[in-house]
Amino acid sequence: MSTIEKAMRRMKGEGPSAHEPPEPAATEETYSTDPAPLADPGHTEEPLFAENSVPTAPAETPVVSATVPPVQTSRSQGASPSAQAGPKRALNIDFARLRQMGFLAPGDPTTRMAEEFQEIKRKLIANAQSGSGISHGPANLIMVTSSVPGEGKTFTSMNLALSLALEIDRTVLAVDIDILKSDLSRLFGAYNRTGLYDYLAHPDLDVADIIMRTNVPTLAFIPAGTIREGITERLASQAMFKLTRELAERYPDRLIIFDARPVLATSGAAALAPLVGQVVLVVEAYNTTQENLRAALGALDHVPIAGIVLNKIRHRAVGRAYGANYGYGYGYGTADPASSATR
Repeated sequence: MSTIEKAMRRMKGEGPSAHEPPEPAATEETYSTDPAPLADPGHTEEPLFAENSVPTAPAETPVVSATVPPVQTSRSQGASPSAQAGPKRALNIDFARLRQMGFLAPGDPTTRMAEEFQEIKRKLIANAQSGSGISHGPANLIMVTSSVPGEGKTFTSMNLALSLALEIDRTVLAVDIDILKSDLSRLFGAYNRTGLYDYLAHPDLDVADIIMRTNVPTLAFIPAGTIREGITERLASQAMFKLTRELAERYPDRLIIFDARPVLATSGAAALAPLVGQVVLVVEAYNTTQENLRAALGALDHVPIAGIVLNKIRHRAVGRAYGANYGYGYGYGTADPASSATR
C-alpha cells in the first residue's frame, strides 16, 4: 500500500493495515530559544527588515530578517506572570511585511493561492458545522502540523487563519504551540509574550489573560508564551484538556487553529492530536521523503487525518508560470505526494 493510500484510509477513519512495515523511530531536534529570522516562503529573495543584524543561512535556504518585539525576561515557573501582564493592547499585524514574505493579506486581489486556501477552509468549515469532526475531539479545533521543520506548516497555519477570518459568520483564534521556534508568535508580533505555556504552568491565570485581540476584528491570537520546560507533558496535562474544551465551547462560531510542532521533532503534536477534532498534515512537494511521511502517519496512528496539504507545488499554465517561482500550490486530500516525495 502506498503512503498516500494509507493517508487516504486514515482520512476515512480506517485503521492501518497489519501488513504495513514498521515506522521509523521519531528523532528529537534541538532548537535555539533565541529570536531568529523566519524562513522566506520563496516569493522574495532580498532580505527584508534589514535593520536587525541576524545570522545568514546557506545560499540554498533564503531567509528574511524580521524585527521582533522587545524580549521580556523569562519568568521562573514559580512566579505567576499575571502581576506583570498589565493592560493588553491589540496586536497590530504588519500586513505589508506579510505580503512581502508571500503570505495572504486582507484586501489583496484574489490569487490562485487565495482560491486554494478557500478550498481547504471550506472542507474544514464543513467538518466543523457537522459537529462531529473527524476525530473524537471538538470539530472546531484544528491542528496543523508536518513531518519535519521547513515543510510550511506555519505558512499554512497563518494563511489558513487569515482566510478563515474573512468569513462573515465565523471568528478565528490562532494558537502557537511550537514554543521552541515561536514562528507564528513572531508573525503576530507577540514573541515571548505571556501565552499558552504560562497558562498551563500557572493555575491562577485566566484564559482571558492570554488571548490577544488583533487589528483584524475576527482574528484573535494566543502566543506560545515564555516557559520552555516540560512542553510535551504540559500538552498532555489535564489543564490542556480543560483549555481546549473551554476554547471549543465558549464561542460556537469560532474556529481554533493550533500551529503544532513537527511530528518527528518531538512528541508534542502526538500529545495534542487526541484533543482536537481535525488534524491537517502539511507535506512539502518534491522534498518530503516517503520515509518521513510514513513515520509521521505512524506517530499520528491514534487519530484520523482530516486532510493533507501538499505544499510548494509548481503550477504552470500554458505559456506562462504562476508567480515568480511558479507560486505555492496546495492540494487538500486529493493529490498524491508519493510520486514527488522522494528527493
